Amino acid sequence: MSFTARTLAAAALTFTTAFGSGCDLIEAFQNEANGGTTLVQLMVTHHATPRDGVFPELLLGEATTFDTDEGWTVSLRAAYVTTAGAVLHECGGESYAFDPFWGPLPEDINEEDLDLLSFASVEVEAGSFCGMSIEYGPYVGDAETTARYAMGEDAAKVRNATFYFEGVARKGDIAIDFELTGHDTISVDLDLGTVMNGGPLRVTADEAFPIDLTLSKTYDRLFDGIDFESVESADLTANIEAVLELETRIAFGTRVEAR
Repeated sequence: MSFTARTLAAAALTFTTAFGSGCDLIEAFQNEANGGTTLVQLMVTHHATPRDGVFPELLLGEATTFDTDEGWTVSLRAAYVTTAGAVLHECGGESYAFDPFWGPLPEDINEEDLDLLSFASVEVEAGSFCGMSIEYGPYVGDAETTARYAMGEDAAKVRNATFYFEGVARKGDIAIDFELTGHDTISVDLDLGTVMNGGPLRVTADEAFPIDLTLSKTYDRLFDGIDFESVESADLTANIEAVLELETRIAFGTRVEAR
C-alpha cells in the first residue's frame, strides 16, 4: 500500500551486499555522493496509549474501539489523519524542509498499529538540530497516488481533508453516530531533545547510513473530554485538532517506546 521502512531496509541490505560490508568503503562512497550531507528519513505511525509498558491492540474486526475519559466507547469505522509536511530546525537557525515522497500522506488509523509508513526525506549538512515542526493538512493526492493508499469508498471523503472520522459512540443504551471532517492545517512543534537523552540531534554528515526519525500519534485520546450527547460538531472538530497536537511525538530510529 505504501513505501514502508522494510523496503528501505531491503535497499540498504542490497547496497551492503553489492559494495561490501566495510564501513570505510560505505562512508567514502556516501561522502563523495552526498557532498558532505546526510539523508534524514521521516516515518509516520500511530498507536494507542501505552498500558504498563505495552501498546494495547484496539482494532476489533474492522473498527478501532476504545473508551474515553467520559465513559463513552468509541468505534471508528473509518479514520484518517493526513501528514502534510515537516521541517527540521538546526539549533543555529537554519531550517531544512522534508521532501514528501508522494505528497501529503493520508494515514489509515484502522491499519495495524505501529506499522511504519515512509513519508519524506531531506539531505542536511553537519550540525545540531534542536527541533522539528510538523503540519497536518488537507490530502490533495492525484488519482494515481490515491490508488496507492487503497482507501476504497473512503477516498472521496478523505480528499481535501486533514482528518476524517466516521463511527459510533456508545454509553449504556445510548448510541450516537458521527462523521467528522477537518480541513484546517494543524501545526505541531516538537523538541528533538526529548528523543536524544536531553541533547539535540547531532549530524556529522559522514554517517554510513541515513538517520531515521519516526512521527507517531496517540489516537485513543482524540475524543477525551467529549460528551457526545451535547457536543456541537464544530467543538468536537476543534477538540480533535487540539488533542492531535498534544498527542504527536517524535522518536529517534524506527521504534516507538511504550511509555
